Amino acid sequence: MNTSGSKVRAVIVDDDPFSRSQVRKQLERYEDVVEIVAECASGEEGAQAIATQRPDLVFLDIQMRGMDGFAMLDALERRDFGVIFVTSHDAYAIRAIRYSALDYLLKPIKPAEFDAALGHFIANRAVLPARLERLVSERKERGAPQTLVIPMRDGDRHLRVADIIRCEADRNYTLFHLKRGERVMSSRPLATYEEFLSNNDFLRVHRSHIVNVAHIRSVNAVDEIVLSDESRVEISRRRKSEILSALKGR
Repeated sequence: MNTSGSKVRAVIVDDDPFSRSQVRKQLERYEDVVEIVAECASGEEGAQAIATQRPDLVFLDIQMRGMDGFAMLDALERRDFGVIFVTSHDAYAIRAIRYSALDYLLKPIKPAEFDAALGHFIANRAVLPARLERLVSERKERGAPQTLVIPMRDGDRHLRVADIIRCEADRNYTLFHLKRGERVMSSRPLATYEEFLSNNDFLRVHRSHIVNVAHIRSVNAVDEIVLSDESRVEISRRRKSEILSALKGR
């Protein structure tokens, strides 16, 4: 990856000419920072361009005819670059991408979202190849990924979903309570993780809490969930019937 302070070398891979032009138009605003070294209309072209151009950043469409974006990544010998995915709404793909703490842009591309994704790349470029490798290695798992990447000041932290007992909102942060009493703080709000974790049998039991169903031991007489670490979480009144129904038969 380019760390010399020179321009970011970017490759655009998308089989839709209009989508490629959208990315190009956004990058024109950053011509002092980013240089487009290739534009590719297929995954096959993208794999070849990446091998020869050795980019720092790839804007990659997920849904392409023939070799799609994930297949192109699988075909590469080296993945020493950052990726910003470009996609129409694909719930499974987006969930996997965000689990790996990578960025994506929904079509049509909004300038503010583009700015945020590019800014995130520039701020985190040193760790993004490792996140990409994790995404590629885990994307074939059935269901939701079993690890969650939490970006932290001193590097990424990979949490096994099975080790998470509960997630607690702390203003605009999320506090993960893990087995053995360990805690990990994320700088992202609880809502960021709700959709992801619901696919791994977590329940939103209160506006400030999401709990792992596998760690629920009981529901007591005062409408609290008792968890495996002996912590207790209040059940929201409006969620009580939904939660009790979900727990039946366990």
